[in-house]
Amino acid sequence: MGETKSEKRSLFEGEALPHLDSLFTTALYLTRNQEEANDLCQETILRAYRSFHQFTIGTNCRAWLLTILHNLFRTNRSRAKPEHVSATVEEFERAIETESLRASCAQANPEDIVTAQSFDQSVQRALRDLPTDFQAALILVDLEDMTYKDAAGVLDIPIGTVRSRVSRGRALMRDALRLFARDRGLAGVET
Repeated sequence: MGETKSEKRSLFEGEALPHLDSLFTTALYLTRNQEEANDLCQETILRAYRSFHQFTIGTNCRAWLLTILHNLFRTNRSRAKPEHVSATVEEFERAIETESLRASCAQANPEDIVTAQSFDQSVQRALRDLPTDFQAALILVDLEDMTYKDAAGVLDIPIGTVRSRVSRGRALMRDALRLFARDRGLAGVET
């Protein structure tokens, strides 16, 4: 790319800026905090602009940006305090059950529980509580509608690993939502 600064900026704006909503949504899911998501998006756009000479026009700009975002997130996470990741499905299920029991003790009335926490919030919580690797794959494939191939590129892992993580992540989500439905006495809820 041998453009002038204004041409580079115009080209960058045309290619990258249409994907800001997608970047912010992904950043919000990853960070679970609006301020951190804003910071992550700003840093991603800044890095993308600085590296725009490496981007090939006509290729998938959203995947390129999400790759930068995901790499920044991983780097920032590794510098921050380590987050507890469930080592096994059983450990994850125990954590979900413990949280469910804690919520049941806090409010004894089933109607209060259902009104205090909607099903949508339980989906958000189940996604948030997934191990980070499964969460990232699910966000890219199911929420960002990326192909397995593009998600593999963003995560820098083989496509088979993405498929496996999405499958296992969906199974963990189903189990967590079944626990939610059972604990809330929501008969007939299909998860």
